[in-house]
Amino acid sequence: MSDVVEAGLPAPESVMSRWVPGAGYADFLDERQIRRWSDERKAAARRRNLERRVNRIAPLFADELIERELETRPAYFRGKSAR
Repeated sequence: MSDVVEAGLPAPESVMSRWVPGAGYADFLDERQIRRWSDERKAAARRRNLERRVNRIAPLFADELIERELETRPAYFRGKSAR
């Protein structure tokens, strides 16, 4: 048996009439709304990850490689998605 109930509302009588304490458990599924990152937050994370990656692989040339990557894909590092 299943009933769809809006979040925050009590269980419907059809469910409560069948439930008794100690009878087992019930599964409840609430789909959380997807929280999208702002463009600024995406840009900061992408730049931070780029710096970490380049500094780990080629620390001697990090500044040059980071600058080159920022010039190659400016929209991506401003937080804009391809979609």
